[in-house]
Amino acid sequence: MSSIKLFLFILLLPFVNPPTGQDDTMGLVVIVNSANNTAALTKSEVKLTYLRKINKRWPGINKNIVPVDRRDMPETKKLFLAKLLNMSSQDMTRYFTEREYMNAEMPPVTFSSDAEIIDYVGENVGAIGYVNVNSINGDNKSKVRVVYPDKH
Repeated sequence: MSSIKLFLFILLLPFVNPPTGQDDTMGLVVIVNSANNTAALTKSEVKLTYLRKINKRWPGINKNIVPVDRRDMPETKKLFLAKLLNMSSQDMTRYFTEREYMNAEMPPVTFSSDAEIIDYVGENVGAIGYVNVNSINGDNKSKVRVVYPDKH
């Protein structure tokens, strides 16, 4: 009997995903301009801020929140939509189209690469975007601040 249990355990082991303590958005970071005084955001705060559900302006700096998005669907965007916004790409497009129609809010500014997103966020104090963690390097690290995941 115990050999059957062992066999089943070994057979099912690849399908078991034990908690590792690691963030399920591995490789994804949310960034703001380095002049933005926001030190860190939780997962839910990222969603509320990016979608401008509570505030349209950043507290403390009084600048409009400007979401920044990718035009295409790299892995980073898939992670951002699935793990932080809990939306599909179509849901997000619909959400911002409705907000634009009802509240005259601009949809996210879109770019084709992480480098373009980092440059835009680095030049616009109110911007919030997401990139692959490997895109943040010595050349651009002083322009942006990682607010999610919190490294503390």
